[in-house]
Amino acid sequence: MFKQIVIFFVLLVLIPNSAFAYIDPGSGSAIMSAIIGFFVAIGLLIKTFWYKIKALFTGKKVEDSSDAEE
Repeated sequence: MFKQIVIFFVLLVLIPNSAFAYIDPGSGSAIMSAIIGFFVAIGLLIKTFWYKIKALFTGKKVEDSSDAEE
């Protein structure tokens, strides 16, 4: 009996159900904009901290730019 219940639930999970969902072109462009924005933000984050990241791997000490201006 337990085996039949397990088989029933496994088949219930594996049977595909129709969602009747619709994604309009505006949603597609919003998703693409979010993906592009994510990669641009990562690029700007790397660009902002590039010298600190580079110093981390090379072992050199980085001067703080706020101290240099004073």
